[in-house]
Amino acid sequence: MRKKVLRIMKWIFLILLGVAAVLLVWNFFCKKAEQSKIEAAYGKAIEVDGHSMVVDVKGEGNETTIILLPGWGSASPILEFLPLAEELSEDFRVITIEPFGYGLSDSVGTEREIGVVVEELHECTQKLGCDQYYLMPHSLSGLYSLYWANAYPQEVQGFIGIDPSVPKQSDEEPLPISMVTLNKLVAYFQKATNVLGITRLCSIARPENAIYADTTYPYSERELEVFRILSMDFAYGKDIMNEIKHMEDNLESVRNMTFPENIPVLQFVSGDNCELMESWETLHKEVITETDKSEVLRLDGGHYLHFERKQDVVEKVKEWVQKVEEGF
Repeated sequence: MRKKVLRIMKWIFLILLGVAAVLLVWNFFCKKAEQSKIEAAYGKAIEVDGHSMVVDVKGEGNETTIILLPGWGSASPILEFLPLAEELSEDFRVITIEPFGYGLSDSVGTEREIGVVVEELHECTQKLGCDQYYLMPHSLSGLYSLYWANAYPQEVQGFIGIDPSVPKQSDEEPLPISMVTLNKLVAYFQKATNVLGITRLCSIARPENAIYADTTYPYSERELEVFRILSMDFAYGKDIMNEIKHMEDNLESVRNMTFPENIPVLQFVSGDNCELMESWETLHKEVITETDKSEVLRLDGGHYLHFERKQDVVEKVKEWVQKVEEGF
């Protein structure tokens, strides 16, 4: 009986191995065939340090500039932020930047230390002719924006955070494992399902299954396909994985930083994260120096408030920026 069970288990293992091998080969050839579909699919390429960094600019005729920066691991920042950028572009010039390793930007293979990343992003804005702007980051880019604001306080008119990362956030770990470790595990799991073709298989008839986006926005079939390909074939590349490797060091680099006194701050913080982490809202208040023009607004919802609470975010940003520019 025991031998029979072992024989069955052996055959099951061999069948699963065979299926995995077939999926692996199929996925590899599909990836190769899809390369041409994403070439120059959107945005504008800017040369930064000898490499291509892709940006998207909306609302060109507007005077005030907002720079959107993505959270860690975003497969396509330009497509992810598209619904938000279009709404904001009614009143602002909105620039979405895809850092190296993200979306259609080049992968550069350099160490993703905070100073290096910020200088690359800043060079990109300079080449776009931006010398006055508001930084609007999501998640991890909050750390980069804090560093950026301290490096170039004469350029940054204000900071608008979408549940951004903040110094000292790793001092309180709400889960049994650190958030950095959890992010790594999620990334490796997603990379494995992508390589094995499981993501592709599950999204053949429904591209939305492969992407994380604002489901209320009417993406075109072309946009969904490009978003799907980037999510399946290019997500969590070497630059992004190197970035998470430097996460703790980058947090330490800004540990005692606050925003300069001349920079007003608007923080949108997730109600879900506030419940998960007792100090989340407090940490966002602690980085603010200019208190008269600054606000911390807690919104019910998850980490992606620009999906769940987009209209609230847009309306508040318009109102707040107007007040800032009028001197409150």
